[in-house]
Amino acid sequence: MPEHTTEQTTDRVSSTLAARGRRPHRRPAAASPARPRRGPAPRRGEPTLRRGLTAEQISDLPASIDLVTAARALGVGRTKAYELARTGRFPCAVWKVGRSYRVRTSDLQTFLGLTTAPTPPQPQPQPGSRRKEG
Repeated sequence: MPEHTTEQTTDRVSSTLAARGRRPHRRPAAASPARPRRGPAPRRGEPTLRRGLTAEQISDLPASIDLVTAARALGVGRTKAYELARTGRFPCAVWKVGRSYRVRTSDLQTFLGLTTAPTPPQPQPQPGSRRKEG
């Protein structure tokens, strides 16, 4: 039996597949990932987790935010947030502006318990007046 080189075998296989109207299988070149992964990849069908917002990040938000940002602060996904807003069950007041939903940041902070109730001012003693003990 004559020996064939790898190149000859590849050419023969390619020509046979071409005659059948198929393309030969080629292995993709090993590509490096665009960014390194952190931990194992999520399995198919499992939700991917995103970080929520910290109290400091929430306090730095503008006066009104979009629904997705509010949902992220609450730890709710985008799809669920839109479903809750559409049915009127989102935990904060939601305004529909055109085709988008907006949430007032102060309402979100109140719901999360991040705002402190204003304390009533303490009466200040007047200069020159004395309290009588008695």
